[in-house]
Formats: sequence, structure tokens, C-alpha cells
Amino acid sequence: MKQVCVEALGTSVSSIGFGCASLGGRIGARKGIEALERAYEAGITWYDVAPSYGDGMAESIWGQFASKKRDSVYICTKVGMRPANTSAAMRLLKPIARASLAIFPGLQKQVSGVRPKPIKVPLSAELIRTSVEESLRRLRTDYVDVLALHRPAIEEIVREDIVRAVERVVRDGKARAISIAGNCEAAIGDLDESLPYRLVQIANNPLEPNLQKSKEHARRRTFVTYGSFSSLERLATKINAQKEILSGLHEVGYRGNLTEIAAAFLVDYALATNAAGVTLFSMFQKEHLDFNLLRSKQHPTLDRLNAIVAALSK
Repeated sequence: MKQVCVEALGTSVSSIGFGCASLGGRIGARKGIEALERAYEAGITWYDVAPSYGDGMAESIWGQFASKKRDSVYICTKVGMRPANTSAAMRLLKPIARASLAIFPGLQKQVSGVRPKPIKVPLSAELIRTSVEESLRRLRTDYVDVLALHRPAIEEIVREDIVRAVERVVRDGKARAISIAGNCEAAIGDLDESLPYRLVQIANNPLEPNLQKSKEHARRRTFVTYGSFSSLERLATKINAQKEILSGLHEVGYRGNLTEIAAAFLVDYALATNAAGVTLFSMFQKEHLDFNLLRSKQHPTLDRLNAIVAALSK
């Protein structure tokens, strides 16, 4: 597993990280822990959770997984989003929904469409303090490696009481570094280096090349990227509609059906553009983990990938 240096932590971590948004929601505790263990055995040391993930269950399940290996894993959690209020009926139906999706994965969109969405909460010093304490309890640890402001408003990022609150979290040893998580490209360019945000977490894929725009502004910050496969269907459709792009992908070595080619290109692009940072993937199925590990051993040049991205944007 390739390692990358996270300057804010003074250590190296796996270049591939495990995104845990589905942990406790679409993925139950037993299968979730099995998947986390599988990734850990493969060398993945970076895990990403939030209080809102998995209907509020992701942190607790991760805490079970990491209880005996805390010194060899790195965890980022967040503050600023809370899980939606889930009715008792919805909670009872969750195991049925999981079983149905295992048999009929094509129902994923319909199931996701009726799930209540997490709720954005205005940031305050008190919220940061209480949220961190609650997260530490659920994670079964006395510190997190990274605490991220979850989809903050631009004014929240620079507000004095918020800055003081996150600096206090670090000073008290409850987090080692502070991050911004969400599509905050508009704010990144205005981030003074004196502000405490040493990591930036943004979506990045060939159809939303946010990272290349952000790198021009956010110096001395480690990037954590996510959302590669959210664009899989759109990318496959674009490739199918422009035969010259498919020919170009064939020329640089991509093989298989349209979906396989698009998936391989997505992973290659995500890893190549964030070669110095951490790229998050959801890897609850073994074949997804294996696929990402296989692609991480490929080394397509960024020039070739960008040429395809440029053709896609026309």
C-alpha cells in the first residue's frame, strides 16, 4: 500500500482511505466490521466517519473495529451535520432493506430516495465542544487524528469564535489537526495560512475536477478527496456518446465493457490527481477493495488522463 505524508500529523498514512458514510445505514454492523478488517489487513490505515453517517451509527461501529488497533489507524470525524430523525418503523425496516438490496442491488436508488437526509447544523463553539465529546465516546478513543468542519459556510470558516473553538480542541489533545470537509472551493482561495485548517476534503472526479483548481490556492495543506464513483453513470454515458474518447481510452490501455473502462478511469484519475493526499473510497464489498488495490498499482501519466478529461469537457 502506497503511503503519503500528512504534514499536519507528522506521519504517513495509506494513500487510499475508507469512506464510511454507509456504515450502519446501508451496511450493518457485522458486515461493516468485516469490511473494515479486510481493508486494514490490506494496509488501509485512514478511515473517514461523521456523526451523521449511517443514521448516526458509523462512529460507534468504527469504535468497535478500532478498539484494539487505535495506535495503527487514523480517523477523521466531523462536526456540523446531524443524522435525520428516523422513525421507529424506519429503524425496524432497515434490516429488510439491506437484505433486499443484497438480492436486488438495482433498487439502491429507490431506497436512497426515501431515506431521510442528514441535517446541516449551524456551527458554534458550544456545538464543536459537545460534538467532539460525543464523537470520542462513540469512537472509543480519547482523540481523533482529524476533526473536520462538515460543509461549513464561508463565514463560519473564518469566524473568530469557530477558529478559537477548533484551536482549543487541538490544544486539549482531542484532535491532532483540523480540516474543512465539503465543496468549499470558493473559500479555499481566501484561506489565510494562519488559519488552523491543515487539510481540505473535497469531491474530485473527471467531471468535477475540483482538486486541480484548489491546489493553486491551498498551499501547505493535505487534500482528502472523495466522490469518484458518484459520476460513474454520467461518465459512461459521455464516453458512449463520444466514440473518439472511447478510442482514446483503448489507446492508453483501458479494456473491458463500458462500465469497467469508466470505473478504471475514475480510480486512476482520482489517485493520480491526488498523488500526495488521501483518496476515499467506499469498499464494503471485497471486489471493490480488490479493484481499488489493483488500480493503485497502475501508473498512468497525468498528462494522458488530463487529455481525456479535456476531451470530456468539450
